[in-house]
Amino acid sequence: MLLAALLKTRRCQYGLTQAQLASKLFVTTQAVSKWERGKAIPSIDNLLALSDLYNLSLDELVRGSAFFPKPYIVGRRLSFGRLLGLGLFWLFVCLLFTGFGYQPWWLFLSLYIVGLIVVVPVGINSYWVIQPATIELHTYAASTLTKFRQIVFNCPRCQLIHYTDLQRVTISYRCRKRFSPFDFNPDYFQLILKTNAQTYQLECALKASDYLPQFVSYLQRQGVTVDDPQQVVELLVSGKSLYQHFHTET
Repeated sequence: MLLAALLKTRRCQYGLTQAQLASKLFVTTQAVSKWERGKAIPSIDNLLALSDLYNLSLDELVRGSAFFPKPYIVGRRLSFGRLLGLGLFWLFVCLLFTGFGYQPWWLFLSLYIVGLIVVVPVGINSYWVIQPATIELHTYAASTLTKFRQIVFNCPRCQLIHYTDLQRVTISYRCRKRFSPFDFNPDYFQLILKTNAQTYQLECALKASDYLPQFVSYLQRQGVTVDDPQQVVELLVSGKSLYQHFHTET
């Protein structure tokens, strides 16, 4: 999001008029108006004053989210702890189904092995990493057996997308149709990356407000065009729930 839009969003969040903000900063109303129209940029002293006024770091003020070091992982990387947790979970389920030892051991072992091949891939998802010069994709196969093998040997498919190869990035949020009250799957929230050769769809993590506004700013500084037709970044910066906003509209 542009600095001008961020400054206006922050002012509106605090319920200040341009004249009231100008009075607090000891500047003219015309100066505040120019900042919010992108005609001028606040001095460092004014940015520090705005940071104190809004109780935000400079990164949150001018970029929309707190600074994050690169590499930054979006999603959850495979770890031994997650595998162990899934294995223990399915062990308990198998013991429950087999009466905690009342059924033959071979039935328990068969159920456990077959279940692991199905359960573990469901609990492990692809992720991507924001690097200084590239986006690093780590993806798993759609086939359950192939994905299970990738998980066991910790070898997801790895692709590098250089920022210089990106033609356009689009932020897309789509509501998921839910046919059951027990459907807790998240909505479709993606970054769509378009290069000369291919289009990639990257799933955004649930806490997108922690990284997405700043990442969009970073992409724009790399010369990448970012489309946000639904004003998702503005909603994140404003602290609004994307789920409530888009489902209310629907």
